[in-house]
Amino acid sequence: MTRFFIPFIVLWVVLTTMPSHAQEVTKAEMASIRAAYSAAKEQVERNSHAQEQDEPRSDMEIVSHYVIPGCGPTEEVIHYYFTLGEDPVLGTTYYKIYFISTSYNVAARKFYQEFLFGEEESDLLFFFQSNDALDGSTDETRYYYGKSGVHKSIMGTAELDEVFAARKADELKTAFNLLMNQDY
Repeated sequence: MTRFFIPFIVLWVVLTTMPSHAQEVTKAEMASIRAAYSAAKEQVERNSHAQEQDEPRSDMEIVSHYVIPGCGPTEEVIHYYFTLGEDPVLGTTYYKIYFISTSYNVAARKFYQEFLFGEEESDLLFFFQSNDALDGSTDETRYYYGKSGVHKSIMGTAELDEVFAARKADELKTAFNLLMNQDY
């Protein structure tokens, strides 16, 4: 009984005190994330006009059409934006993701998401989602990911929490790396 009781009490204390230790993103981190977002959006815009200026594009778009049982036909568009990076240790080049946008529908509801990744290790910095709300309005969710925590800005209802948004970002990044950074 004691072997069960003591670990249970320790776990309970940890879980009940955890929210008091949670921190948010600092003002400096927020400013840095917003600057990175602005730079990424400028780069996305330049990329969309690259062919007009005889420059190569660095993006990939995946369009899927499928049926969701009970919801009907769905179209999902995943748009990856990337740059060419170099591994200084191996001396090889690779494609480095900096921004992903997705759009899809579930029945008549439309969803749009953005994922911003950092320069250093391609960590998720920012998540944005805008979607049709059930009452006909628009829900918006923003998560800013910093070293000291997560800042949340939610208007309406958040369809994804910050943990699932980060997990989806990792899954999308993994899919990108499987497609674009294969070793032959």
